[in-house]
Amino acid sequence: MHPLSNAIFAISGIMIFVSILFMGTGTTIPLFDAQEESEVEFFFSGTSTILNFEQTESETNNGWAIYSFGQYLDDDGDGYWDDCEIPQISLLNDSDVDFFYPQCDNSTQREDVPDMIYVGQLCQNPSDASSSRCTEGNYTFESDVFVRLSQESQGSDDNSLFSRLIDWLIDGLSTGRTILCSAIPLLILGLAASLFLTDEEEETPKKTKGKPTAEWRAYSLTGQERGDDGIPKAFSRHSEKKDFNRKPRKGNVRGGVHKTGGLFLDGWTDADSDAAYKKKVKDRRER
Repeated sequence: MHPLSNAIFAISGIMIFVSILFMGTGTTIPLFDAQEESEVEFFFSGTSTILNFEQTESETNNGWAIYSFGQYLDDDGDGYWDDCEIPQISLLNDSDVDFFYPQCDNSTQREDVPDMIYVGQLCQNPSDASSSRCTEGNYTFESDVFVRLSQESQGSDDNSLFSRLIDWLIDGLSTGRTILCSAIPLLILGLAASLFLTDEEEETPKKTKGKPTAEWRAYSLTGQERGDDGIPKAFSRHSEKKDFNRKPRKGNVRGGVHKTGGLFLDGWTDADSDAAYKKKVKDRRER
């Protein structure tokens, strides 16, 4: 299999294993710091005040959320929070039009403020978009119990969509969902690579050095040196008794064999033989 296919299979396998492990155990991958829930900032706390409603180009003013002390309990089972129906609240403009919209349904529960419950909205009705909304101006707010108001606004739709997309990606990475979704196309890519990519050509065999074609031998010239008696030093210089008593050879009166292999010439002495031999040895050494 092609090395690229092997690498893709290995990476996709690791990604699938890690994502399934974290998704199965419910553990989040520590890639991003856990986002802390932002605390609710209250614009006003009390029973009555004058509120100024205005719109800006950067964001849409959705009015104010109202919180009152209480608990999310529905003892009578009518589908509405019991403590939410206690406060008597109004938001009036110059024409005495009320822009307070109670939100006591069981589906409106908010857990962002301890010991307090969400009781309604000022200036717009979250459950009915066709209801009248506040226009820019001053409004008189009154309540018979202590409440707290929080300003609510919304950015442009493009920014909101982009921020939701970023939040979705971050959540997917932390839970392993996005890693699993990315590993599947990578695995398909590895299968395609294994089908269309061929293996690399076999490497040419390396040339190995053969046995040496020449042999080195050492020779010693001194091994053939002869003594004064004309006998090679490598041989025994001892002669048996019969050698002394043997019959002399005919022909050469000087007798014996020359150390070069020939016969002694007439008038040739041992000194001449030794001098010629030593010169020959010297010439060989100086080559």
